Amino acid sequence: MFMEAIDATVINTAIPAMAESLKVNPIDLKLALISYLLSLAIFIPISGWIADKFGIKKVFLLAVCVFTLSSVWCGFSSNLSQLVIARIMQGIGGSLTMPVGRLIIVRTCERHELIAKMGMVVMISSLGLMLGPVLGGVITHHFSWRWIFWINIPVGIVTVISGLLLLPKMSARPVPKLDKSGFVLFGLGLAALTFGLSSLSESNMKSSLSFTTLAVAMLFLIFYAFHSRKRTHPVVKIDLLRHRTFRVSVVGNLLARIGFGGLPFLIPMFLQISLGYSAQTAGLLMAPTAFGVLLIKPLSLYVLRFFGYKKLLMFNTFFVGLSIITFGFVNQDTTLSSIAWLTFIYGFLIALQYTAMNSLAYANISSDDLSAATSIMSTIQQIAQSVGVAIAAILVRFYAADYSSQLALTWQTFHFTFITMGIMTFFTVMIFLKLKPEDGHELIDNPAKLIKSEEQT
Repeated sequence: MFMEAIDATVINTAIPAMAESLKVNPIDLKLALISYLLSLAIFIPISGWIADKFGIKKVFLLAVCVFTLSSVWCGFSSNLSQLVIARIMQGIGGSLTMPVGRLIIVRTCERHELIAKMGMVVMISSLGLMLGPVLGGVITHHFSWRWIFWINIPVGIVTVISGLLLLPKMSARPVPKLDKSGFVLFGLGLAALTFGLSSLSESNMKSSLSFTTLAVAMLFLIFYAFHSRKRTHPVVKIDLLRHRTFRVSVVGNLLARIGFGGLPFLIPMFLQISLGYSAQTAGLLMAPTAFGVLLIKPLSLYVLRFFGYKKLLMFNTFFVGLSIITFGFVNQDTTLSSIAWLTFIYGFLIALQYTAMNSLAYANISSDDLSAATSIMSTIQQIAQSVGVAIAAILVRFYAADYSSQLALTWQTFHFTFITMGIMTFFTVMIFLKLKPEDGHELIDNPAKLIKSEEQT
């Protein structure tokens, strides 16, 4: 998960060097980014089915091998076509490592241990996302852009060896026949949706093409919705939404990430373009975010036990929105220490938000439905992240456009964007109002209390 989180952002800072090496326009390298996202979008929905069909441990280790070997291929690519194909293969590996890795966690721990385990996942993933741009810049500057892919080799080798030695044996489970038609409809719909959202953030792409792609995506997904009603075992088990905790977690994840999903990309751009800081300084100012993540990890379970899921998600979502709005008041006179404090607070709050939202999804899910639930959660998070980045880019373009149709990325442009995104995050509080005070107690009560409760029942 750490390897994949880094890989999701490490390429961004290396694009100029890659374009020069491959003799292509930097804009064309967006194909390498989009191809990876498309591959993830297509194969994540069936990751749980594949894991149960062939065995979780076997699939996970094979996926890590595919991801690592395709990373080697990416580094040796001599032209854009080779890089795109290698990134597609990397996406296939990534589409299995992330959700199947989560599935291993939820299958090998007790309910009351899930918060601590999910906190570790959030910490590792967040650290990877934050370190990606920093590592990409350092490696590209001091070595070669090819090493941003080759650094995956030692991580992949250690993961495979550790998995072989330490992961328990997890046999294949009985699975229904794969709904191939549903897989094609949902996969194409999700791929078109991801491409359309990604293209909305591209200044060189016509909006008409983006909206047409999004319309096609909606048609595929609507066709899938009608198709799945006739299936006993659909690709995406939508009926899991009957569980209130799962439904709130899914919708909350989607809407909350739309509000703040673009922050990791927006803040460094704001610091460099509008405030004039160097890439190195901008990277260092993002480092306190990781410290905030590390600090909340050991405290998250105790905070959840004190507040409960409903109160925590309501209050924390409000404060996340407030922390985003505070970036709307940062200017040239703001000290570096003040900016560092803001990113630290944001990291603290966002890690707590992810831990609560992600763990709540599994509160009332049976062991038979864990694979389907994990696939849905991974899919929703992938969509929401793409939407969040697209929304942030659209807001920047909207506020930057003047009467001469030129884009002026001033600090005022980013200020309006931050304030708008913070207000959007506020509205997510209404989703968490639908929770009951006792929701999620299976995850946060201590084992002795759970046993006593079950005996009384």
